Amino acid sequence: MIKRDLRDVLGGLLMIAIGGFAAIYGQRYQMGQLQQMGPGYFPVVLGSLLAVLGSFIMVPALFRSGTSIVIQWKSLLWVTASIVLFAGLLNVVGLLLATIVCVLTSSMASTLSLKAKIILAVCVACLTYLIFSLGLGMLIPVWPWSP
Repeated sequence: MIKRDLRDVLGGLLMIAIGGFAAIYGQRYQMGQLQQMGPGYFPVVLGSLLAVLGSFIMVPALFRSGTSIVIQWKSLLWVTASIVLFAGLLNVVGLLLATIVCVLTSSMASTLSLKAKIILAVCVACLTYLIFSLGLGMLIPVWPWSP
């Protein structure tokens, strides 16, 4: 039996699936033209491009051998928990504190020192605030007492 590069085969298939979904779902909206793009233009073009790039990754992987996939369960648990915590805390404690909790939780799988984890969490929270609240003007509660 020939061993395939399963990591790239699965990664390519995932890219094809996500790109295909975006391209098909984007066709529900008006496409427009290149000079005057409609709301469906961007997802259809990017989804198609993602699917093509996924096939460029997957097809060669079918003809080469690769290493086995090792799942790091500890990392998977901590990152999943951080996403769930962020979603649950965002409207309760605000963007900054939810981001700090999220980064600290996800960094539990790393070997960084506590000081480095705290510095990382504060920096990511500040960048998140600068990008989403100030830069993009999104209406996200920043603190627990924010409207």
